[in-house]
Amino acid sequence: MGLISKLAWRNIFRQKRRTILTILTMTGGFVLSSLAIGWMEGSYGGMILFFTNHRTGQIQVHKDGYLDDPSIYDIIDDYESIGDQIEAIEDVRAWVPRIYTGALIASRAQDAPSGIYANSAAASVIGIDPAMEQNATDFSEQITDGRMLTASAADTSLRATGQILLGKELAITLNVAAGDSLILFSQAADGSGADRRYIVTGIVSTGNTELDRTTCYLTLADAQLLFALEGKVHELAVMTTSLGDVEKVTAEISAMTDSLGLSTASWKVFAKEFYNGMQADEASLKIMLAIIIAVAALGVLNTILMMVLERRREFGVMKAIGTQPKSIVKMIVLEANVMGLVSIVLGSILSTIGLLILSKHGMILDPPLDYGGFTFREMVASVTPGCYWIPAVCIMITASIVSLIPAVKAAHTDAAKSMRKV
Repeated sequence: MGLISKLAWRNIFRQKRRTILTILTMTGGFVLSSLAIGWMEGSYGGMILFFTNHRTGQIQVHKDGYLDDPSIYDIIDDYESIGDQIEAIEDVRAWVPRIYTGALIASRAQDAPSGIYANSAAASVIGIDPAMEQNATDFSEQITDGRMLTASAADTSLRATGQILLGKELAITLNVAAGDSLILFSQAADGSGADRRYIVTGIVSTGNTELDRTTCYLTLADAQLLFALEGKVHELAVMTTSLGDVEKVTAEISAMTDSLGLSTASWKVFAKEFYNGMQADEASLKIMLAIIIAVAALGVLNTILMMVLERRREFGVMKAIGTQPKSIVKMIVLEANVMGLVSIVLGSILSTIGLLILSKHGMILDPPLDYGGFTFREMVASVTPGCYWIPAVCIMITASIVSLIPAVKAAHTDAAKSMRKV
């Protein structure tokens, strides 16, 4: 250890109260930054997983151009073979095929004359494979009344009565409940009429009121038969094991499907509005982090400036005996960095305790938070490397920068004036 390093180490303990104050200021900045980062990553990560796992998937495969201009004719052929290849990719948890089209749904009161429909609504029809959808998204958990779709005669016969799930708000509009019947009118891909009588098997509440106001669900086999799309789908939704795997898996699927005229997109692309909203909120939180760090930096700067003023005679003596200005700068910056390292250790211990509590118990939101059309009732933090290295780097950079101004001031101390008695 060099002479300057020894002096810096000893100077830290000369004014214990000042040192403790500086370390506590840095530690407070570290803890607040760490908790904010853990809260941001945990809460936003939870929102993204809820949104993608229960609805869209983290990755989607479509016919080229489908996302820009959805059409019943933009279909994926041989989707089961493609799905099997996707499932073989490491880090893919599940995949589901879906059909999307539109229809007019009409219902009538039980005492109304035949052919007289009292309520009607335009709806988005989604064809799903009940078993695969349940495995990938736990779809049945969203059913608040009635039961999940099952295989029925409608899967193989156009004359059979089918099963349908309605969004909660759509069911209210049509004034129907589980067990009631309705008529669906649409057009098939081959130009023929697509109409069928359905029994409402259940009511779905996804937490997105806009979605539930316009959406109904049929079995995939029923939708393929009704809309003349046998063996075809519009979308393959892919669920990954974690959000960190999305970009890698997207690239692998894209390399596999590009030659088939298919496009692969991550949730950041097909759920752009949701992603942009998350980005805006993250930007706000980053501004808050910057403010926390700035406040801590000002506290450190004020403390070190006071330290320099109190030690003017000491710096004057050092200059008088030939100490180089750069050595004085190095000593003061080193003092600040040592205190920064101590604050990082203390801050890491305190932050770990806080993050573990927030990650285990979280925070119950009352009232619930409506975000992107979805309702979130609980938010939890996560413990990630970023919760430690980002505040640590900020503390060390801040300590070095804010100590430079008083260090340069001390290095330019006039030896004669500083030692002269006032």
